[in-house]
Amino acid sequence: MKIKTLIALNALTAALVACGGGDIELNPSNTVTDSNNTINNGGGNTTQNPCAKYTSGGQEFIGTFADGNCSYPASFVSDSRPLTTNLFIPALANNGIHIFADSLFIGEDVDSNSATAGVRVPQNGEGPTLSIAAGAKIAFSGSNDYVRIARGSRIVAEGTADAPIIFSAVQDLRDNDATEDDRGLWGGVQINGNGLTNKCSDAQRLPVGNNPHNCHVTAEGRPATYGGNNNAENSGTLRYVVIKHAGFEVVDGSELNGLTLNAVGSGTTIEYVQTYTTQDDGFEMFGGAVDLKYVVGVNVGDDTFDFSEGWVGNIQFALAVHSSGANNCVEADNTGEGRADDLTPLTKGRISNLTCLTSGVDSGQGEFPSSKGDSEGMVYREGAIFELYNSIVTSSTVDMSSNECFEIIDSAGPQTIDYAEAGYSAAASNFIACTEALKQGVNPANSAFSFATWLATAPNANNVIVSDPAALPVIILEGLAENPRAYITAASFADANASAINIPVFDVTRLDDDFAADAAPALGAQGNSSFFESVNFIGAVSADNDWTAGWTVGLGE
Repeated sequence: MKIKTLIALNALTAALVACGGGDIELNPSNTVTDSNNTINNGGGNTTQNPCAKYTSGGQEFIGTFADGNCSYPASFVSDSRPLTTNLFIPALANNGIHIFADSLFIGEDVDSNSATAGVRVPQNGEGPTLSIAAGAKIAFSGSNDYVRIARGSRIVAEGTADAPIIFSAVQDLRDNDATEDDRGLWGGVQINGNGLTNKCSDAQRLPVGNNPHNCHVTAEGRPATYGGNNNAENSGTLRYVVIKHAGFEVVDGSELNGLTLNAVGSGTTIEYVQTYTTQDDGFEMFGGAVDLKYVVGVNVGDDTFDFSEGWVGNIQFALAVHSSGANNCVEADNTGEGRADDLTPLTKGRISNLTCLTSGVDSGQGEFPSSKGDSEGMVYREGAIFELYNSIVTSSTVDMSSNECFEIIDSAGPQTIDYAEAGYSAAASNFIACTEALKQGVNPANSAFSFATWLATAPNANNVIVSDPAALPVIILEGLAENPRAYITAASFADANASAINIPVFDVTRLDDDFAADAAPALGAQGNSSFFESVNFIGAVSADNDWTAGWTVGLGE
């Protein structure tokens, strides 16, 4: 404790005794922190304050430690006080929680006005880094509070299967009072990058003055900026991370998702990440080229995986479980918002080993209703291009009755189906088992197109579509008949008549790392891919390797 403080306490003691206050005992608070970041526990015992801290302008800022938790006021960090220095958040003993009173914003947001005034947009790690230790638990107090990583900044959150990093709300982590009906208790995690988006033109991606580009797109949520010309940028790492009860809707059409990846580059690592009980989307990619592997969405209110604006990336081992109300497992658009469907860069997602378990619940219905739409499988529209391999789409209802499970739409413009017929999209070794397995919305220019015929025509191959009620339910996921949240691929497939269903696996290791959206699948020799792993099963999870075990929530219940 500082000398001045000791002098003041001694003087106060003397004054109290002189006034007949000899019975009064002065005990320093057990939560007072001195300049050496220690906590006086009374009796001369002190412990180190374990809370996150940083120094700015010669002043140290540190959280307050009490009752095993660390608390951070808006004066520590907020949406109006973003951190411009590195911050490390440790794991606390005894499941302690880091509680933020406001948003956790990392890095300076440089918008178009600031860039025009000469402020340089930070690039590829030039901004500060938020580092989070395995096992850390981070809670937010308000529904509109969230984590935002600005362009050029990074987040490095590396948990483990035994000690995942958890982001959630105070109501959940501290009060233990959140259910699957509690979506949108806080905002979520938003990462903004300098990658490509088709909301900027080629001219805007060129250097201007001291800036490497002049692309500045306003993100959903509070004003923030993304976009640029570097699809290989590294915005950090998320590994073994669980994001719960997120997705606050600012206004209709401007929502915060569980994890929002705005023009995030392929140098970023997203692996073993779950979004759980979110108000809006689970994972959303607006442009960029970030890849996702070992990802889970459970009880997501809108789309589990949503991508648009020129995202060109890969996803492998992806699990989407609709426990009640939800919209799509996958929603893909090239543009939207009334913009032309053929704006470049075009959107193309390459997905392998997806399991999509719909609930058959309509909008506003079910135990945990969602207003976002009916529970459905995949929809590709508005110029989106796709490659889909080794995947399962089905329904958890007793008879596998469903809304549409695999849908392609080009009713506004012909591009989506034009691209499919040109061979840019592809599908192989997929199992669709639903009463409404396929749906198409066709522009008059493509009135002769048949989605079912396309799926059965080379180079598309080995796609099995079961929609006849007489053949449903099929054996597709282990224990699905008893457990509507089953997710492990069955050891063998059969229809309701016990007829075996065999689906050869597509070798996704042949997919080249470099690929173009407006081209046929880029295939090379076996083992060509540095991202896609060799598999001997379809769907997200096999009985031999349940990679969800130990760190995810809401599965198998």
